[in-house]
Amino acid sequence: MQMVGGINGRGGSMVMDVRSRRSVPTAFSTSRGFTLVEILIACVILAVGILAISQTTVLGMRTTNLIRNYAEARQILAKGLEVLKLLPYDDPLLSGTCIDSTLGDTTLAYRADSTNVVGRTIGPTLYDVYWNVADDTPQPRFKTIRMIVYSNQGRQLIDADYVKWR
Repeated sequence: MQMVGGINGRGGSMVMDVRSRRSVPTAFSTSRGFTLVEILIACVILAVGILAISQTTVLGMRTTNLIRNYAEARQILAKGLEVLKLLPYDDPLLSGTCIDSTLGDTTLAYRADSTNVVGRTIGPTLYDVYWNVADDTPQPRFKTIRMIVYSNQGRQLIDADYVKWR
């Protein structure tokens, strides 16, 4: 069997068997590479994967920021309530501003700022802190104090009640 080497039209090597006049492919002739369509499909799949990962990252960053805001608000609330707990029962900052059903309303509420001990204890912050006091709630000789922390966008983040008794 006599073989004659050559190159086929597709760029692969072919060897021709002279007696039978058949082309016998070599190892390199079956390797054709990737087509343009295959490459485009791979690029689309890669782009979808990268988009999904980037959106997950953005969502994670938003969640982390939200959790940090709530943690800061909780710290501020704890500091403010601690100051109010230490004030005497008859302190002017604990005089009644509302009745029990309007404890969440901030129109008549006290506001923590540099003019009162609560604001000076909390210090400058990005949050707005208010508190209301309801006298004789839930019973006579008790005061219910509700402290509310708002974000700088005006959204209520957290609130807590404390009952002080004489």
